[in-house]
Amino acid sequence: YELYTAYTSTSTITGWSLVLYSIIYTTLPTVVISILEKDLSHKTLLKYPQLYGAGQRSECYNAGLFWLLMLETLWQSAVIFYVPYFTYRNSTMDASRMGDLLILALVILVSIHFAMDIMCWTWITHAVLWGSVLATCICVIVIDSIRQLPGY
Repeated sequence: YELYTAYTSTSTITGWSLVLYSIIYTTLPTVVISILEKDLSHKTLLKYPQLYGAGQRSECYNAGLFWLLMLETLWQSAVIFYVPYFTYRNSTMDASRMGDLLILALVILVSIHFAMDIMCWTWITHAVLWGSVLATCICVIVIDSIRQLPGY
């Protein structure tokens, strides 16, 4: 985005959306999913401590996987920005509306990533995960309708 605004340090995403992204859209699902996700029972983990060995030996997560995830992140961020950019570049859409699209696409992408990693689905998991997408839509509409908000 900065390349297209001559490094003016403007943001296409409102300050309120950034704050809510950090607190509601992604933190709440992360905390709830982390609490509810149980690959194995605590009894099994205590009975077989060698299950922790794979993590200690970096068999599941290592430098190669880290760099692969960085490339994936770069690709996803490019898609999230350039699809709306090329779709709406000749329209009358302003930066704020573009920011709304970007924040919604980002929350949907994060939710899809969560959904791919969840092993233990409960109604609470569904409610929090998909509720964060719904909350994003509602908050974007509310934020855009209140012109007195700073950063509008």
